[in-house]
Amino acid sequence: MHTVKRLVLLIAALQWPVHAAELETIVVYASRLGATTQQPTILTEAEIDARHAHHAADILRAAPGIALSQAGNRGGLTQARVRGAEANHVLVMLDGIEMNNVALGGEYNFGYLDLTGAKRVEIMNGPQSAIWGSDALAGLMYIDTTPAENGVTIDAAAGSMATRDASLTASRSSAEGHAVFTASHFATDGNNLAKIGDEKDGHRATTLHANLSRDLGSWTVGAVFRGVDAEVEYDPTPFPAYIPADGDNLTVSDRRYAKFEASHSGTAFWEPRLTVSGARSGDENIESTRRTETFGEKTAIAFSNNFAFSDAHRVNATAEIERQRFTQRAEATPFGDPNQEQDTRTASIAAEYQYRTGNALASLSARYDANDEFDNSTAYHAGLAWAVGPGRLFANVGTGTKNPTFTERFGYSPDTFIGNPDVKPERSVEYEAGYATGRFSFTCFDNRLTDEINGFVFDPARGGFTADNREDKSRRRGVEIGYSDTFGLLNVAAHYTYVDSAEDDSIEIRRPRHQGRVDLTGRIASSTRFNLGVAAVGQQYDNDFSAFPAIRRTLDAYLLVHGGLDFRISARARIYLQVENALDTNYEEVFGYRTPGARAMAGYTVRL
Repeated sequence: MHTVKRLVLLIAALQWPVHAAELETIVVYASRLGATTQQPTILTEAEIDARHAHHAADILRAAPGIALSQAGNRGGLTQARVRGAEANHVLVMLDGIEMNNVALGGEYNFGYLDLTGAKRVEIMNGPQSAIWGSDALAGLMYIDTTPAENGVTIDAAAGSMATRDASLTASRSSAEGHAVFTASHFATDGNNLAKIGDEKDGHRATTLHANLSRDLGSWTVGAVFRGVDAEVEYDPTPFPAYIPADGDNLTVSDRRYAKFEASHSGTAFWEPRLTVSGARSGDENIESTRRTETFGEKTAIAFSNNFAFSDAHRVNATAEIERQRFTQRAEATPFGDPNQEQDTRTASIAAEYQYRTGNALASLSARYDANDEFDNSTAYHAGLAWAVGPGRLFANVGTGTKNPTFTERFGYSPDTFIGNPDVKPERSVEYEAGYATGRFSFTCFDNRLTDEINGFVFDPARGGFTADNREDKSRRRGVEIGYSDTFGLLNVAAHYTYVDSAEDDSIEIRRPRHQGRVDLTGRIASSTRFNLGVAAVGQQYDNDFSAFPAIRRTLDAYLLVHGGLDFRISARARIYLQVENALDTNYEEVFGYRTPGARAMAGYTVRL
């Protein structure tokens, strides 16, 4: 595959007999108008519950286009790279709240993500900045907890590594609105993330979540709240090896997310929506001789308007104001003073247009971000999908943006790592085309990243490291293939991803070229369900910082096998056994970090 550009142009030039079939409209959250010309990956509540794995890393590992890197045990920094992009290039949203951590370079730590209560997880690979702005340069992950039925679910499990996992979900749904409350607690002694020694690194997390909505005549008001309190033990990475060595370091974290929303549906032509949302992330890193606190906050007000000029023509116009704040506190040392407080503001306008017929969907969208501290940015997207045979043929082109992080602009310790206030936003352009039916999907893509920010540039004039934009381009291209079907009592889902992500003609780190996954679920008997799957991740690379410049190390390919049984013991109760990494595979996703071995959980679920 040389380039997707030629393929897109070829497809657009063909005169397909679209009158022969109806186009399946895929309902998504990625568009404010609710439909897409792209091919999303959608994980349902049933798929998540079938595996009894509410930890996001277990569900997302080797998902289409996603490369996961977990530093040690659950709770350790877990990054997701979409289509070969950076970890802070994917936007994560929960019920309409942007969850990316301002104090973590704008990325999201999936080690803290508990999917208890999730009804649907939507993954949209490819630039989404034309609608959602910065952080969505490479993709969007949207988690929806809106309930569709009434009930109470209690789940309790225990297993290896002294692991305890318990949750309660209570939901109610009616024509007048919905309400769902979720509480979950997870604790484990873990294993040693350092390769030498026997000191265990544990993790504890408590998550509370509420999603409320109520219709008041032509108005609908809603609110979402989520709080996460967590602790994760980790080992220091001392000089000169800079890899984990046994120690008693601890990170104490709190996460608070909230959203208030009001929408009006009094006319068929105009539906306005006002949303106020906020995300706060606080981390205290406790080391033997030092404590560091970081605090990130993002607040946003968005006024979104959907216009239906007819069944075929729909338009969205959105105005948004966003403020980000970053605070860092630690004791000053002879090497520098890390204490700082920074903030930025962005005012944005965005527009989206969709043309829908029975056999075609066309979309155009654009966004302009006016940043008060660095360059303004513009993003656009254009897409077309139309019915061909049993499926849909689609082609898309879009751009993405990622604003500089606070560390890149102001430094980590302003006297040692030197910030660059003139660094520009990163920009990308991606072409994609593919074909999808109800069982099969094929997508190819080609992405070019410009103004990529290098956060490890030595400035001899000032005698320290800083950040700057690269002059060359990074290229990411690849293929995503998916298949799913049902054969009697057996459900089969499989996918494969190829990604070639290169920078300066060198393969980028933590991005396997090949990865795939096969999952089987079904019934052995009327009262017994099973799940069995394997994730295959190919060879990848990481940096070893024991030398300067860093040495490139090879991380071997690996297979992870999971499986479980689920028995119904009454009309409302089930017991289950679930095993992760059943072959006890020894593998690395981050150089120098030991990953969890085989682990088993036995649990009990009651639905009232």
